[in-house]
Amino acid sequence: MRLFLLALSLWFIACQKESIPVPDPVSPDDVSGIAQMTLETGWDIFRQEKQLSEEENILLSPLSIQTAMLMASNGASGNTLSELMATLHCPGCPLADLNPLHKDLTTLLTQQSGQPEVTLANHFFYDANRMAVKTPFLDALQAYYTCQATDLPFANEQQSLDAINGWVYDHTHQKIDGILDRITDLDVAFLINALHFKADWAKGFAEEETVSLPFVKENGEQVTVPFVNADRNFTWIKDPEFHAVDIPFQDSTYGFTMIQPSPANKDVDWALSLDGATYNRLVSGMVYDRAMVFFPRLKLAYDTDLIGTLTDLGVKDAFSGRDADFTAMGTSSQNIYISQIKHKAVLEVDEHGAEGAAVTSIGFAITSLPPQFRFDHPFVLVLRHIPTNTPLFIGWVYDPS
Repeated sequence: MRLFLLALSLWFIACQKESIPVPDPVSPDDVSGIAQMTLETGWDIFRQEKQLSEEENILLSPLSIQTAMLMASNGASGNTLSELMATLHCPGCPLADLNPLHKDLTTLLTQQSGQPEVTLANHFFYDANRMAVKTPFLDALQAYYTCQATDLPFANEQQSLDAINGWVYDHTHQKIDGILDRITDLDVAFLINALHFKADWAKGFAEEETVSLPFVKENGEQVTVPFVNADRNFTWIKDPEFHAVDIPFQDSTYGFTMIQPSPANKDVDWALSLDGATYNRLVSGMVYDRAMVFFPRLKLAYDTDLIGTLTDLGVKDAFSGRDADFTAMGTSSQNIYISQIKHKAVLEVDEHGAEGAAVTSIGFAITSLPPQFRFDHPFVLVLRHIPTNTPLFIGWVYDPS
């Protein structure tokens, strides 16, 4: 049987809180290891997608993908589990350790104090007529991911589609009207996660200062788009390889980083050299000083299937109808495996802040002029939780128009 495991949505929107209980205070040091896993896995997937996606924008949610893979891993055994853990940069790590760490990371990311607001919701939809779900799997989802389970009659396709897509619609605050187009006779389960984020800039940008300027794409073509800009103190770095600016959202728990090559960096594939260590070096080396920053208003959209990317990164058995081992999840008349991993993302950035969505579906200065940062050529963006450096979004802006 094919298995659709997760659909996750990451949002930058105004939303009501879905509170996750906070039993004990969690510090960034407590979750530094799993946060670094998210960072490394995110850059791995970004580089793979960048090589596969020519002349288009890219937008990924590393947190979404990691959450999907961890929840799926709770149903995996043997080499299937080993490959998933290795791709998550934690080979041999027991889920008994990773599950509570991910719960703690979620707790820290969703701590509320006005803005930003981050909330998560999970749900497992399955058909008991098509698979027998194992109690330990459901217990792990409930204990560490606050994930409820619902038995649906998949044979009644429209009823099941309405229930699942309606849940997605409700938990993305009407920004995504569904994740599934159909349910086939081979589909046995859908594990869905929705994450919402809302934030304004710590200090906004004046709309009257926005100007139309050319943005030069990699092929040399120019498009004229509105550029948000300001001359004030920013957090930035100009090192021999890269120039970067980091703009905080309110309360400075989340930040938005834009990265471009330095003038001396002539590598046409410069974005492929970015990884967790490089990003950490750039962030740790930043200074807070006057700068003139120009960046385009963004309205990005991306849609991909991650099976090819994850296969290249070492996940193979999970996608094989013969070799997949999801017996820890449950049993069916045939072997359960992952048949598709869809990832969709939308992000808007303007003078006031950011609004966006990501969906992953596994089925299964001097006094004259300060430094200038003109992001008028393709650049990389990262939206991260500052205390842990956990990336919620990593993107490639090829064409902001």
